[in-house]
Amino acid sequence: EIMQFADRSFFRDWWNAPNLEVFWKTWNLPVHRWCVRHVYKPMLATGFSKSVAMSSVFLLSALLHEYLISVPLRMFHLGVALGMLAQIPLVHLSRCLEQKFGARIGNMMVWGSLIIGQPLIIMMYYHDYVIQNYGQQIESWIESETCQC
Repeated sequence: EIMQFADRSFFRDWWNAPNLEVFWKTWNLPVHRWCVRHVYKPMLATGFSKSVAMSSVFLLSALLHEYLISVPLRMFHLGVALGMLAQIPLVHLSRCLEQKFGARIGNMMVWGSLIIGQPLIIMMYYHDYVIQNYGQQIESWIESETCQC
């Protein structure tokens, strides 16, 4: 209340997004507005195309997300960055599917991306983290269990 956050909207109904472009525009409004104001519009003003500007925003977001995951885990993997960059062609594909088959198909693609993509990346990081930090302990446990047979 002191900072008047109640007056701000942090997201819109992203769960009903008819395609991935709408999802990314409604998922996190403060970040979206910052990216539009400080990256997307300045790039358009200097003559870059909308596709290049959008790709640059995704690249910046991908690198920042990768940094936020890599530093606490103390490992550099590029899984988050590649997952974010994979959204660029998926945005175009989901728009085409929405235009051809309707908003429901586009929304199914949004949810498919959320249900499959993010957990898959989290599992990859978890796997690599466990191997990096507990690999030898797991290996020695497996060896001790197989020798008892």
